[in-house]
Amino acid sequence: MMLVRWCVAGLCFITALPVAAQTSPPRQPAPGESTIVVNGGIEAKKSNWKRAESDHVIVYSDGSDAELKRVTNNLERLYTLMSRLYRKGDTSDDTAKLQVTLFDSARFFEKMDLQGQRWQEGPYPPSFAGQRYYDPREDGEVLAVSRSDQVIKLATKKAFDKECDKVLGEGGNCNEILPPVPTARSWESVLYSAFAQHFLLTYTRAVYPRWYVDGVGALFSTMEVHGDGSIDYARAPDDYRQVFNAYGDLDVKAVLSGAYLEPSTTKTRVMDWTPYHAWLLAHFFTYSKLNPARALQFKAYMTAIHQGVPMAQAAKIFGDMRRLQSELNIYASNSTSYARTAKHQPFGSDPLIATLSLGGAALIEAKIQLGSQGNADWIAGLRDKVAKIPHDADALLLLAEAECRAGQDEACLAAAERVLAGTPDDARALAWKGVALTNRAVAGAAADRAATLADARKAIARAIQADSQSPLALIAWFQSFTKAGEKVPEPAILGMARVIRQVPAAPAPRLYLGAELVRQGNPELARNILYPVLYGADDSPEKKAAQALFPATGR
Repeated sequence: MMLVRWCVAGLCFITALPVAAQTSPPRQPAPGESTIVVNGGIEAKKSNWKRAESDHVIVYSDGSDAELKRVTNNLERLYTLMSRLYRKGDTSDDTAKLQVTLFDSARFFEKMDLQGQRWQEGPYPPSFAGQRYYDPREDGEVLAVSRSDQVIKLATKKAFDKECDKVLGEGGNCNEILPPVPTARSWESVLYSAFAQHFLLTYTRAVYPRWYVDGVGALFSTMEVHGDGSIDYARAPDDYRQVFNAYGDLDVKAVLSGAYLEPSTTKTRVMDWTPYHAWLLAHFFTYSKLNPARALQFKAYMTAIHQGVPMAQAAKIFGDMRRLQSELNIYASNSTSYARTAKHQPFGSDPLIATLSLGGAALIEAKIQLGSQGNADWIAGLRDKVAKIPHDADALLLLAEAECRAGQDEACLAAAERVLAGTPDDARALAWKGVALTNRAVAGAAADRAATLADARKAIARAIQADSQSPLALIAWFQSFTKAGEKVPEPAILGMARVIRQVPAAPAPRLYLGAELVRQGNPELARNILYPVLYGADDSPEKKAAQALFPATGR
């Protein structure tokens, strides 16, 4: 067997791959690059959508090439900058590349009915919500952002009440108050914020409160790249004082204790949490000159959160919250500093940009929706789309995935086989064939189970041979045992641990492995692997399932 050495969660493993996976893999086509065969010819029509690939991200957009190149390069610059700040300059990376899709419409979130099941932000008022979607999927994280600036409403009841009190104090009439003009938050700020949060969840091992994740995103959302290559970051967002006036001053006790996360009526809520509030609190704790005692309190608070201490209990570390609130109020009223890097910061080469086929572009939305959809009507619509491009391998693979995840195993197998008929070594098609055959074996007659499982594992082994870096194939291999109620052998367990290293922010692989380790009598290692899921800020279906594995503590 070929042995692959790697580490995850502080532990080093030797991964033994299936024998069939011990040869060099051929190149797999990138999503959207698959050819469309029509009457023996190659479909030449191209779409307006482009695909840019760099060292750490893949970005899809129907905007200009110049914009796509600039934004992709800036994401690489941000990766390098955050690696210096959070990883002591280590820029090595063996995780799956983040896939970013930039939509022209600001209403894409509603139009596509996206449900953020594994990641939450805020909670924010409507002006700040619904412009991005992040899904840490088991085969790689997906981020979607609107290329339209956010229009921030400043004419709120809080703003009116403050102005009315002022006018009445001067003997005026509140009916004569003119509403303030809205301000704007650039879409690139939203993108850089989301990437910074992704970086924090992917490349650091700590567990953070949600306000801190929001805050780190806000700190880097205002990054500015200069012509000499230097980068400003942690800059104050434009019009932040007007935002505080409209949505309330930062309520430090509510945030640090987690009370701001609880449902509340507008009448009783002192502050509506926004990215601007997140910026202020994160800036205060990380970029102000905290006195030594306050700095130690903050360190102790963050340590307690990492250890799973409830926010309300951890917040008591700060002592007198009124004094801390006073410090924040003074800080908010003063000018704040920001950081600037040295000139000519390296970030790698320009991205490779390719134009998607009409078939690839037609499935952009469906690929994003796959993480939150899957009902019968949606799959029926996807089948209709794929029927219009029946020879597009990428379309068939998307359909195979949707069918398998919806439990339509025979339809999944049929779609995978259609791809394999033209490309026998397609790794994704082989993996979905293995998944479908595994499900067929489990649901079928007991007499046929062993033979069908053997066929499933042969297909999966070929998938790993074709692409040994594919999380999909390694997950399929692992689940060919768990679904059948069999003990997972050590090589497959180590394969799943390898998946976790590739997609560390995804909760599903951690749950798969953790559940099996509990079943095999190793709950402590299971808890270690599930730690980010159990104690992280996001409420996901996997978090509830992980908590159920440890009923004694519930956490």
